[in-house]
Parts: sequence; structure tokens; C-alpha cells
Amino acid sequence: MIVASILILIVPVLLSVAMFTLAERTVMASMQRRFGPQVSGISGLLQPFWDGLKLGVKEPVLPDSSSAGAFAASPMISFVLSQVAWVGICISDASFQGLVIMAISSLAVYGVMLAGWASNSKYAFLGCLRSVALMVSYELSLGAALLSIGLFVTDGTGMKCLNFAEMPTTPQYAMLPLCLIFLVCILAETKRVPFDLPEAEAELVAGYNVEYSSLGFALFFIAEYANMAVMSAIASIYFLGGFSALKITALFFAFVWTRGTLPRYRYDQFMRLGWKAFLPLTLAFFALHASVAI
Repeated sequence: MIVASILILIVPVLLSVAMFTLAERTVMASMQRRFGPQVSGISGLLQPFWDGLKLGVKEPVLPDSSSAGAFAASPMISFVLSQVAWVGICISDASFQGLVIMAISSLAVYGVMLAGWASNSKYAFLGCLRSVALMVSYELSLGAALLSIGLFVTDGTGMKCLNFAEMPTTPQYAMLPLCLIFLVCILAETKRVPFDLPEAEAELVAGYNVEYSSLGFALFFIAEYANMAVMSAIASIYFLGGFSALKITALFFAFVWTRGTLPRYRYDQFMRLGWKAFLPLTLAFFALHASVAI
């Protein structure tokens, strides 16, 4: 029964990741006026599965100078944490549910950091350093945004909470400025364009996962898209009136649209945006909301 419960929760996430990758490639092809995946199955529906099979049958390569144990463990850490965060959305009922899930998601930085260090490659190590700096910088703004929401939500005992079940069922237009900051922060948290500096191919070849192939690369890939789904679900619940597959899909389309239209930030630009713009703004919103709540 335990195995069946785990599969019921995880298999839909993996299928969603497969469909997200297909949708991203199709939408990007449309934006760039070229053909997308359309050969394997109807409208290319089988393409993600063939890609997964290709990665699965490839020979894993272990660099001679790498730390074998840490090198093998880091993609598994990122994958497991991404699945645990999603499961937390489905089964957790803690009063501070959102902060718990954000704490779990923030642990993913250790998988990325370990991958860069264990690869013993300067490109991978620079990519992991950028990733750590990026995720730590924007997690502060994410946390402050969630605390602002928690000031206006109470549980059955009258205590302030961030429980998903207590969230309003209509979009919170008064929280629109905070919502926009939150959406930009989740772009940074998931290392997506324009905040994909850890994987900047022009400077770092492929970033922290440059030495990975086969299933190791596939696990990092799945973890990235699963984290996108988790962050989109949190944004939908807290700002858009509840958990909805349609709203999560719309947020994912915004991820793809951003990738197709915006250039990559420089390292100093995204650090300045996080520390000198978003963090002061979210703290100011928190102070304002605290004064209103009191």
C-alpha cells in the first residue's frame, strides 16, 4: 500500500514533466517560426518518452578526477527533494505549509552545489557557486512574500497560518504587486531564463551539470521541471484563488514565454535585483501589511 501511494503521487508529476517539456518545445518552435516535435506519435506526444529512453540507455560517464560517491548522489538528491516538495503539497496539513514546502525546495541547492564540487571541473564549480548565490538571494524575498500573506490568514484556532486549506478561493488583486515579485523570484529559484546564469552555455559550457550524462542528467532535468510545477502550484494557491491545473499550466506558459523573449541577465544585474530591489520591496510590503493587520 505504501508503494502504491507513492506511485499515485509521483507518477502524475513525472507525466506532467514529460508534457511540460513537449509543450515548451512546441511553444518555443511557434515563437521562433520553426517546426517543433511532430514525428513521434500524434503531434509529437511520444517525443518526451523517447528522449527519456535515450538518456536511460546511454552509458554513464564518471570523470577520472571526480568524487564518485558525491558525483552519483547529487542528481538523486535534487530529484528526491523535488518529489518530496510536490508530495508535501498533496498531503501536508501543517499550519505553515507553504514555508515547509519552501524549506524543502531550498534544500535542492545542496544537490547542485555537490554536483559542481564533485565534478572537479572549473566550469561546473563556477556554475554551482552561481546557483548557490542565486537561490540564497531570492529565497529571502520569497520568504518575506509568504510571511506577508500569512498575516491575513488564520486557522481554526485564530492563529496566523499559511495552510493551503485556509487560502481564499478568489484571486487576491490587492496582493498583485507582491504576486509579481513572487513570480519573478520563482523564475530565479528554478534557474530559468533570464536567471539561468548557473547554466550559461556561453560562459560555462553547461554549468554545474556539464560532466553529467545518461540518468544523472535526466534526474537533474526532471528535478528542474518538477520544481517549476511546485512553485507554480504555490503561486496558484496563494495568489490566484486555489490549486488549479489550468492556472498551473498558464504559469508554466509564462515560464516558456519569458524564455522565448527575454535575454539572460549578467551576474551583477541579477544579484543587484535580488538584494537592492526585491528584498527591500518585500520587507516594505511585510511592514505595511503588519501595520494594517495590527
